[in-house]
Amino acid sequence: TAASSGKSALSGEDDDWDNVAEVKVHDPIEPANRGIFWFNHQLYTYVAKPFSTAYEFVLPDLVRRGIRNAYDNVRFPVRLVNHTLQGRLDRTAKETGRFLVNTTAGVGGVMKPADKIPALADVPKADTGQTFGKWGIPHGPYLVVPVLGPTTSRDLVGTAGDTALNPVAWLGLIFGGAGWTTAVSAPSGAHGLPDQMDRYDMATKDALDPYISTRTGYMQNRKAAVER
Repeated sequence: TAASSGKSALSGEDDDWDNVAEVKVHDPIEPANRGIFWFNHQLYTYVAKPFSTAYEFVLPDLVRRGIRNAYDNVRFPVRLVNHTLQGRLDRTAKETGRFLVNTTAGVGGVMKPADKIPALADVPKADTGQTFGKWGIPHGPYLVVPVLGPTTSRDLVGTAGDTALNPVAWLGLIFGGAGWTTAVSAPSGAHGLPDQMDRYDMATKDALDPYISTRTGYMQNRKAAVER
């Protein structure tokens, strides 16, 4: 069911803040967001999902897992910098250890032998939007971005920060050209697509209002990420 209207913690007056499972959602441009949500839904249904199904059919699970692991390993700078900025130097050290083990013994990160080392296993993910949240920066308005989907103004800036820290983006800048950038980044997007489609289906299946359901799920996930 749609969330009921709440009250602003600052003004005490009714406004367009929704309180869903203790997550405040500021959605001042909901009509525009719903329009983009509809567009994204068509894109996911008729383009992304068929591609995801074909990707899973063509590539064996072992190969897909290796690609996913390798790209996750490459994103090491994103996690390293953000653990450090959050003051979690213990996680910075563990993340460094994981990277060294997975890069060497894991053949460039294709395998994850660090998961079998108790001292290096189960290190929480870290991203720039999460860091902003730990610093006390509020979400700002909820946004639905074409293709990318749900975010907030804080997390959208955080995504830009993650991109700047991602070595995959560095290669595109170094070598230039749309073709090179696409060739490098396409596998990165493809490997995560099946999981993204599964999460989207879980959030929207049987929902009376898929927009509200997706929005609530996103905000709850981001709240949990900041609290980790």
